[in-house]
Amino acid sequence: MGEQQPGSIGEARATLSRSMIFPLLGGRSTLRQEHLLPIVTTVIVGVALIALPLPWPHFSKSAEINEAWQVYLILALYIAVLVNYYINGMCGRARSGSLMAAVGLFTFVMLSTPYWRSWYELFYGVLPASHWQKSANAVVQLAGWWFGTGLCEEGFKAWPLFGLALLGAGLDRLSRRAKGRQSGRLAAISKRIGLHEPLDGIVLGVASGSGFFISETLFQYVPTAMKAAKYPGSEAFQGLVLLLGRGLPNIAEHSAWSGLFGYFIGLSVLYPRMAKFLLPLGWFSAAALHASWDGIDAVTNSGVLIIVSWIFIGVLSYGLLAGAIFKAREISPRLAFAAAATAAYRPPTAPSPPLAASEVPDGD
Repeated sequence: MGEQQPGSIGEARATLSRSMIFPLLGGRSTLRQEHLLPIVTTVIVGVALIALPLPWPHFSKSAEINEAWQVYLILALYIAVLVNYYINGMCGRARSGSLMAAVGLFTFVMLSTPYWRSWYELFYGVLPASHWQKSANAVVQLAGWWFGTGLCEEGFKAWPLFGLALLGAGLDRLSRRAKGRQSGRLAAISKRIGLHEPLDGIVLGVASGSGFFISETLFQYVPTAMKAAKYPGSEAFQGLVLLLGRGLPNIAEHSAWSGLFGYFIGLSVLYPRMAKFLLPLGWFSAAALHASWDGIDAVTNSGVLIIVSWIFIGVLSYGLLAGAIFKAREISPRLAFAAAATAAYRPPTAPSPPLAASEVPDGD
């Protein structure tokens, strides 16, 4: 073989650019990358926990309990942010963080309004779900959990999704009737805030489930656990344990169930003629998973079996959500359009230079 000739690699190494020495000055600044969000959030949470007690908000007259409540709020928001960030990343950044936060906040606020109480009364008053849950028959108890907890809560979490789907459809219709710039503006607004496909439904459903998780955990379950303790230190500890116990599996509980229902809502938008089949299927499926989680006590009193069942239901719920995400990415009109546009405008590849004589392998 001939002697190795110096190539362009050595020349490239000899040339240093400003962005090589200062990477933050590159064409795609590191500060603009999405991976910084969980890091920045984690740093802020860590600093906030070190800075406790914070001057605001005030939850209790007791300094120790007030500080514990501030910890609960910080950790609940942190868990919600990470869950939503992770699912949105799996969905290919389907929706903006501000829209997801707005959906979660909407569900959180609506739980303290008469609308939630009226919706709750429909399932526990008109439908005797509470009576069925007290039955001695395990099957009747599970039916009560399915009608009460499952259908009631999963249906309520879907309210903002139906609203955004209707809003997007209305804006699309107006944009087709409008002329000039107005048509383009309406179409852009619909694209930004509407629910048009399964990926949108999954991401926005997960956001709504996070809002429900924060409200239900902080204002129902945590106070109940704290009241059962005798001393302030025990109150704070019990509240923290319950928050983490309910919050850490949130990606496989409230968010997974509402995200799964959101997938079927998005499917019904893509295939409106099948909506009468898709919407009940999504609602009943999410309700069944939710009811199984909450009503496992109706089947057994064994603590070990209950824990094993929770793990199984949680993994199954997330598995169904992940499967829905992969299928939604496969059928997504937005991702298909982006891939086609990328392929259409891909620059031609320059032909490879011919091999030098010394680089041509010898034949045998």
